[in-house]
Amino acid sequence: MGRLLGDPEVWDDSPSRPRPALRGLVGLAIGAAAGLLLALAVVPRPGPVPPEVTLPRAAEAPRLRVERQVLESASLGNGPLLLSRSGRLEQVNADGTDRRVVAQSVVASAVVGPDRAGVLVALDSGVVTRVEANGTGHRLRPDGFVADGLAGAGRWLLACPDPAQQRADGGLVLDAVSGRARPVRLGCPVAWAAESGLFAGTGGPWTKVEGFARGEAVPRGGSVLVGRPGRRPRVLLDARRLRAAAGRGAVVDGLAVSPDGKLVAVSAGRPGRSWQVLVVGTGGRRVASIALAAGHRPAWIGWSHRQGSTTLAVAAVDRRGDLATAELAARQGGGYLLTWQPADGSARVLAAGVPLVAADGFAWSPDGDSVALSSPAGVLVVKQADAVHTTASPVTGTLLAWPADGAP
Repeated sequence: MGRLLGDPEVWDDSPSRPRPALRGLVGLAIGAAAGLLLALAVVPRPGPVPPEVTLPRAAEAPRLRVERQVLESASLGNGPLLLSRSGRLEQVNADGTDRRVVAQSVVASAVVGPDRAGVLVALDSGVVTRVEANGTGHRLRPDGFVADGLAGAGRWLLACPDPAQQRADGGLVLDAVSGRARPVRLGCPVAWAAESGLFAGTGGPWTKVEGFARGEAVPRGGSVLVGRPGRRPRVLLDARRLRAAAGRGAVVDGLAVSPDGKLVAVSAGRPGRSWQVLVVGTGGRRVASIALAAGHRPAWIGWSHRQGSTTLAVAAVDRRGDLATAELAARQGGGYLLTWQPADGSARVLAAGVPLVAADGFAWSPDGDSVALSSPAGVLVVKQADAVHTTASPVTGTLLAWPADGAP
């Protein structure tokens, strides 16, 4: 029998029953869209990748010449250089004048000060020693502590231990006036901001690494800590982030804190591999990565102390082959002196080649205009503004610091 056009199965305008498969697909799509919107709203987006600083073309090795006028201007208002020479602590102007002995029988590898009264603190063969204005000195407690690094500002000092004789993270915060000491869980290297009271030190994991010292593996840390006197240090750069930025197995080999305490420069890498200087804000954000020339390792990193602006200097020296474990003063290899500007991210090579042969001491001038480098050939003064290279042949010794005249 036939069906009429109006039969319900042929003509039915009532809503059709939803199909299970189609309903599932629509629900899945709606759920995925909602989840994506929620993820974008809740999960923070990754920050911009820190810029990689391109290594500038190396400067020509300058001919060493005495520029008396430049040296005299560098001496005015900058105070004398502090040097270790022949078992004495000495000070002398950049032009070689007014040399005097600060302390006898002191083999200093680092100094803090002097203050307005002429008192300074020196790291003397592992002993933290307060040196009075008259040259007398006494050891700061505790008696059994052997230091391998020293930093500080004013009365506060941060000493890190010699890991061959003590636990690697057994550092001390010292009061140079009272002599009181407080333990702090960090190790070498250490650094201190000139103005803000912020310090930086090295944390674990600690591993023994070959290639720093001849015939032995030495402990090196894999993270960076920052803190202030009286407070527990916090992790600024952990091992995972350090190695992600500087390569597998990277360790910390140098630290420098900008005078205002806002930036920390970290020398990171591993002997036989590439080295970088990472610039990290004290909030934890990586600002820049300065890759060094192949086979070169930082011998020193330091910030200029200049009112209103600051510049990072890096002295990178050749560590290829037998140069890897040689003492700085005995290292017959070149290198280069690089400066980097946080304001615009620009970099510049101020000196390269001959001036860096056996260079063993480095310091910014107090006015931030010049960098001084010491070597057996004398002290080289490099003016940042116009890259004028000079040497003061009367000045010999290992440069430790270039404090301001009458610095607090």
